[in-house]
Amino acid sequence: MRTSNVNQQTATNFSRKARIAGTVLLSSFFLVGMTSCEDEDDDPIVDSYNQQDRNFAISSSENINAQIMFGQLALDNGDDDSVIDYATMLVSENTESRTELEGIVDGTDVDISDGVTDAMQAKYDELALLSGEDFDMEFIDFQLETLDDSMPIYENEEANGENFTLKGFAEKTLGKIKDHKEDAVLVKAEIEIEGI
Repeated sequence: MRTSNVNQQTATNFSRKARIAGTVLLSSFFLVGMTSCEDEDDDPIVDSYNQQDRNFAISSSENINAQIMFGQLALDNGDDDSVIDYATMLVSENTESRTELEGIVDGTDVDISDGVTDAMQAKYDELALLSGEDFDMEFIDFQLETLDDSMPIYENEEANGENFTLKGFAEKTLGKIKDHKEDAVLVKAEIEIEGI
């Protein structure tokens, strides 16, 4: 009986050593696999831009410029305090976004726009004829529509862009746009309550 006990203990020790050896072997494969991912080809792309990145830089800058322009118009023509507060935030945050985008493309061959689309300019001209309560409601309705329309610009860059920094900018700015929409919904509700 003692002999079988020794054999059983030897088998148990062998089994334990085999498990440890297997774990060490798997760990080494895992580490080799991780270090192989650190090749230069796997680094995030920060210094090249595909066509999507270039299109995004133009579209995003036009969108940001429009938000600054409409925010300024709301500061001039708006009446309700909630609209004025919203417009102040709109100008401030979009000016920050504009500065950040300029910094990203500075020194590259990627262009950004100093203007807005023809459609945005036409809507600006239309809103510029209004003031007071009429302006407030038209402005906030347009703002809600514009924010919805601009989200795909940023979602598309996140999905299809190549440049890591621009993709990060798109993600960050999309978060701001969603926040601005939530704020615009509240402003609209406040204007409607006050108009009752």
